[in-house]
Amino acid sequence: MKGISPENLRDLILTVGIHKKERQLSPIEGAVLINTALKAGTTIKEVSQELMISESMVERFNQLTKLPIEIQHLVDWGKRLSKISFSTAVKIASLKLETEQAILGEATLEHGFSKNEVIEIVDNRNRIGKPIDVCIGETLKMRPQIIKRYLFIGSVKSQVVRDRIANLSQKERDLLLRIAINSNLQGLPSWDGTLGESRFSIVGDEILSHSLNGLTSDFTTSINGFLEAELL
Repeated sequence: MKGISPENLRDLILTVGIHKKERQLSPIEGAVLINTALKAGTTIKEVSQELMISESMVERFNQLTKLPIEIQHLVDWGKRLSKISFSTAVKIASLKLETEQAILGEATLEHGFSKNEVIEIVDNRNRIGKPIDVCIGETLKMRPQIIKRYLFIGSVKSQVVRDRIANLSQKERDLLLRIAINSNLQGLPSWDGTLGESRFSIVGDEILSHSLNGLTSDFTTSINGFLEAELL
């Protein structure tokens, strides 16, 4: 395919055409390569044939590149406490405004929205025109029981750290975050998290919230310090 190396193509083939939990690339990493090939002149049909997936699936991958950078690293192949599943993320990307995509992406983690709940929210926004916060609130009211999670988000402050982690895969960045936190906060209550090229997020319950709010430094400063200690 035009625009990508043979190594990139190999990784794509080992990623998009299989249904294993562990894949070579994250959904966003795969989407970026597909988008690069399309921009270089490869047609959707050619990508479909090369990767042995449907043309509609090619378009779904390309749709992911419309997500704002602050939530792209949250997308994974399956649903996790700190991750948004591929199919759910594609639906979020169909919102017209990036700001609303970011709001719904973070709300999906905070409230544990299912794919069907996200579909309902997006359809209410796109078809009926209700404000995104109203759509989210109405979906929450439909639940028999409220699920409350605590979402902590911070930005990577050091440019040196940003440069280092930019060369890592999503899987490697997530592992780095886990090592950095577990090395410095032993005994921390159960949590899940993810590290992007410029942002990080951690999700957990109320006990985790109390622990993170009780840090000597604020959450963002603490995590930045942990990352710098691991990398610099």
